[in-house]
Amino acid sequence: MEDDTLNLNNLIDGSGYADYELDLTGLDLRHALESIRQMIERQRRRREVRSVLIRLDPPVPGQGETLFRPVGKHLVELLKKEMISRVKPYADKECSGFVIHLPAGKEENISDDDTDS
Repeated sequence: MEDDTLNLNNLIDGSGYADYELDLTGLDLRHALESIRQMIERQRRRREVRSVLIRLDPPVPGQGETLFRPVGKHLVELLKKEMISRVKPYADKECSGFVIHLPAGKEENISDDDTDS
């Protein structure tokens, strides 16, 4: 008999491996979204694909909603606009967040100097 239970382990990234990390812990939503916007803007000038671990504050009982849901909705919108190529929730004992993949920049005048910044 087959085990028909739903395995959600493949939907959540537990490794936390990424090329870079964007730590948004301690920020309010406005500042968190601005940090993501700046990261996306910088990526437009880079030639390589990058993965980024976005760290958010973990949920705390009694403190209301975390940034996980609104940031996640924002990342889905960026995915639809093809500004990011992949997004996967991340969770460990210390924080929650997302692992995203940023596509290589599409600007025509990408210079080698810009790729180092």
